[in-house]
Amino acid sequence: MSFPLSATANDMFFPDAEFDDTDIVPEVLTATRLKQPRAEVPGSMTVIDAKQIERWGVRTIPELMRFVPGMFVKHGSDDAVAYHASSPSLMRRMQVLIDGRSVYRAGLASVGWDDIPVALEDIQRIEVFRGPNAATYGANAFMATINIVTFHPADTLGSRAYVRKGHQGTRDYFASHSGQAGETLYRLTAVSKEDDGFDGSEDDGPGDTYHDATRDRFVSLNLTNTLSDRTMLLTEAAYKSGRKQLPQASAEPEAPNEENDSGFLYSRLNHEFSVNHSMQLQAYWQTESRRATRKNCGPSVTLSSELYALYDQDPYWADVVGRTIPGALMSQDSSPEAYAQAQALVQGIALGAVTPGQVEAAIEDATERDFDISQADLDQAQQIFINAFNGSDFSNLAEVVCGEYDVDMKEQRVDVEWQDTMQWSDSLRSVAGLSYRRDQVESETYFNGVVSSDLFRIFANTEWHITERLIANVGGMYENEDTNDAVFSPRVALNLLVKPQQSLRLVYSTSVRSPDLLEKSPDYSIEVAELTDNYLGLDKALYYAHQQGRFGQLEHEKITSVELGYYARLPARDIAFDVKLYKDHLYQLISNPLNLQTPVTNSDTTLNIKGVDWQVTWTPVREHSFWWSGAYVDTEVRLGDTSFLTPDEIGRLQDVETRLSAEYSNNLSWTFDPGSWQITQSYFWHNAYNRDRTNPKHYRRYELHWHKAWPVKGVSINTDVFWHHLIDDNYITYSNEVYSQTDLGYLQVGINF
Repeated sequence: MSFPLSATANDMFFPDAEFDDTDIVPEVLTATRLKQPRAEVPGSMTVIDAKQIERWGVRTIPELMRFVPGMFVKHGSDDAVAYHASSPSLMRRMQVLIDGRSVYRAGLASVGWDDIPVALEDIQRIEVFRGPNAATYGANAFMATINIVTFHPADTLGSRAYVRKGHQGTRDYFASHSGQAGETLYRLTAVSKEDDGFDGSEDDGPGDTYHDATRDRFVSLNLTNTLSDRTMLLTEAAYKSGRKQLPQASAEPEAPNEENDSGFLYSRLNHEFSVNHSMQLQAYWQTESRRATRKNCGPSVTLSSELYALYDQDPYWADVVGRTIPGALMSQDSSPEAYAQAQALVQGIALGAVTPGQVEAAIEDATERDFDISQADLDQAQQIFINAFNGSDFSNLAEVVCGEYDVDMKEQRVDVEWQDTMQWSDSLRSVAGLSYRRDQVESETYFNGVVSSDLFRIFANTEWHITERLIANVGGMYENEDTNDAVFSPRVALNLLVKPQQSLRLVYSTSVRSPDLLEKSPDYSIEVAELTDNYLGLDKALYYAHQQGRFGQLEHEKITSVELGYYARLPARDIAFDVKLYKDHLYQLISNPLNLQTPVTNSDTTLNIKGVDWQVTWTPVREHSFWWSGAYVDTEVRLGDTSFLTPDEIGRLQDVETRLSAEYSNNLSWTFDPGSWQITQSYFWHNAYNRDRTNPKHYRRYELHWHKAWPVKGVSINTDVFWHHLIDDNYITYSNEVYSQTDLGYLQVGINF
């Protein structure tokens, strides 16, 4: 059975976009949900197909993103991918889809790349829309959209397996089988991946001192049923378990580990009413659980209930009482002057012998922060110090207590979406739909129980061929969420066809990123148990720093973008290129880290980005192919209210939005494929990476991948060698995320039958 509008198994849901057949006009789907030739797409697209993935020989999806113009990648215990510029702490401003299912986490605005249960060998193509795309996929398709499309089981019939081992403890195993049972085509894949991560800074000692190893295992299932010649049902499911080492904090006696489990069930029904009319109905449920127990040590006074109450009134003054003063009292030998000043201040407050003004003068010089201390603040601090008095002195304030606490979170999402596609005439077609999503998070640490949010969406996009050469795309999405304000995100684009496969485009688009549940509804506190002996006589207690709705007034992050681009494909020369000039205005950004060391977080940072992206693919002869991508990124950061920050904190906040960014970047790849084997060499050059005020970084890396298949009586034995050489030993984001050697590699042996 076959669909009237389909030519291959891949065409059932997604278009064919092979670049090595000059008779095929490449089409993409991600931009508008409509199948469009590349020259008619209202924005910038990068397509990475299975053949290109095999050529590069990388292990992970983030490594593939390095070849996308304007994309920057941070590896580590939590990989991060940013388009043009963003904070490396959380990947919050990019939508990632697997066969139409969003893998954006429900509770925290991020994508856990290690938690995506998809094997690179099962990926048919990756479409990257480089620009705001909330008009198509809603809030969080903020700066870019990555749509990962897996193979139809009919395209992977048979069995495949490999073993890969190499430096940094790389140990990967893959096995997959695809077959057919009646009208059902299926694929079952099992994967295990392990590596030891970075080695850490030389300042921390020899060997592997950075605790960031990962181990992930998953099994996935794809079932595709042909219900009739016009109806097809896709069902996917997966279960994953993993263990991740977490970097050790300075106050932790030992490095912690995180256990994680996740799974999903996804179903999509496609039906064609006629040649001009089709519909799609999809639904999925996904869940993710993370568990970690952390041990920590600190001043006993930080577990005081009086200090907990003081934090509600003035968190910065509570920090002085709970951390700054005890820290100075612990430094009698290393800093006797600070010790003497702290002793005098504690005695003066305990005896009621100092005024608020005197205390402000004493601590403002030491902390570089302005304070407005009231008499009530002093009275509360006085009670805390009196409780620490042991009869002769206040040495209890320097007492250290150790304990442990759990950091657990369980996230769930249910999503149902319907869309309708209609060809109204030869010059007009549209796609429209609506969806409902419920996100739910359970965590005693972050939410003191269970919180949830409900989201309703309505979207539409219309493509109108005004003339044979001029095409307009107009679309938008309206979203109504019970925990955030309702928003509408429009996009308007014009494409002028110079030739059928060459076009000039002008795009105006807006997008939003909704504050996640932690940003909008926090009840963040830490209960420390198994306490060592302390002057408070406690076995367990709440840590003084906490967040109860303090972030609750955060607004949507917003972006307006203007793009002028040119795309051309010259089939006779087998060359395609795309150039994009852009100017983005991002505002109401949430730049502060969301943790207990950040009492105040605002959505008031502005980031202006302008520059140019380019991408060229060229196959001059069958044996040779080239890929060149790059970007120039010019950024300007303007902070909002900084009255509560120290000069050092202002400097760090000024840098955070450009830490995962490079002013200039170039990625060049060459493949030689004579037929019986192939070799691919890639070179990355990023200038002024991780720009800070004193030391811009330069990052250069060379990679080589050699592949050969050995056919033996209907069986193909595959061998691969991968090697990468770090030309510069600069770290990308954090100083301890470095390798102890500049040359790393792995060997891989596989079989297909």
